[in-house]
Amino acid sequence: MNLESQKIIDTHHHLWDPTNGKYNWLIADGHEVFNKVYLHKEFEQDIANLNLIKSVHVQAEINLSETIYETKWLQDYYNNQSLHDRKLPNAIIGFADFLDTKVEQTLQEHLKYPNFRGIRQILNFDKKNKNISHATFDYLKNDLWVKNFGLLKKFDLLFDLSILINQTEDAENLIKKYDSTLFIINHTLCPHDITNENINLWLDKIKILSKYENVAMKLSGFGEFNSNWTTESIKPLILYSIENFGINRCMFGTNFPVDKFLSNASYEDYWKAYLKITQDFREDEINNLFYKNAEKFYKI
Repeated sequence: MNLESQKIIDTHHHLWDPTNGKYNWLIADGHEVFNKVYLHKEFEQDIANLNLIKSVHVQAEINLSETIYETKWLQDYYNNQSLHDRKLPNAIIGFADFLDTKVEQTLQEHLKYPNFRGIRQILNFDKKNKNISHATFDYLKNDLWVKNFGLLKKFDLLFDLSILINQTEDAENLIKKYDSTLFIINHTLCPHDITNENINLWLDKIKILSKYENVAMKLSGFGEFNSNWTTESIKPLILYSIENFGINRCMFGTNFPVDKFLSNASYEDYWKAYLKITQDFREDEINNLFYKNAEKFYKI
């Protein structure tokens, strides 16, 4: 299988501009590595000669007051591309906080834009490890948040699920409670500090979540969790995920530009590794992993 001819959908990327005053986190102390303009031009340069046919943009932690702006900006850009250009992004995953009293209104505003597909709120929390926690508390244990989460079902929206492995059982309760909502696990269930020696810590949680048919796995984020990743180091994470979730519930993504800035790997390096790891799969299985499952789950 030739990589340049293989159809690809990147199921997880971001675009941002730290110079426009809308991304406070990008210019905050400690985030200097991310403080670079990364828009469609830069993304296209990274894509280069790969046959990327569609993409999924996942909310990039834009300032809360700009949540709807992000979706509108992405939709406008998509609409204004000519038919001769690569029209991206084809699906938009926005932000909404289910503790916000106006969260239903926020969802309705997002829904004005046809490429909008769902919500991601980064839930990553470990009270024993603040360094890897993004959230300031555990949303999954908050009754109001869990109740308002049900609005996704009302509007037929999916949820990009970003959690740490210690949150698996609470996430399982949410998945069971809202069994008609599609959950897409972000970044291979965030394998922080997972090695060949302790991989069962991660694998046990994968097995729990894979039992539910309304859950799919996004194989991405490898550079974020290991800046020195190699094809061999990510191979078991990918193959174990596919073994448990099945070919039809897994898909690939890059997490660019986060993974670009945190590792030395190029955009092509990620896809080259994915293809090498799956080289013994049938052509239809590879196509499912590289683009067909993404078309199905993100309705693009």
